[in-house]
Amino acid sequence: MASGFQTFVAAGNLTRDAESRQVGEAEVAKYSIAINGRKDRALFLDCEQWRPGGVLPYLTKGTGVIVQGELELQTWTKDGEQKSKMVLNVNRLQLNGGRPKRDESDEFAEFAR
Repeated sequence: MASGFQTFVAAGNLTRDAESRQVGEAEVAKYSIAINGRKDRALFLDCEQWRPGGVLPYLTKGTGVIVQGELELQTWTKDGEQKSKMVLNVNRLQLNGGRPKRDESDEFAEFAR
């Protein structure tokens, strides 16, 4: 069987502010985007982005983004029932407007320079 290459590209708006956490020495950001479809239908896609760096303050609810990455089927068991969802492992992100949160902390001030 030949190995394949898959990439997925989507444009949408964040449905909530991104959340980040440390995993070992790396940071991972999790967020969800709404992709508008035909006839007022929307597709909601969960995204994970490793090492988001300085873009994290911009990943706020309503921000437009274009994401590119690989789709992954995540599965788990909850209350004896098998669950699954598709997650996009983002390797490229482009902002489509939006501004960072208004935050006067030192960390933000350093980012803004």
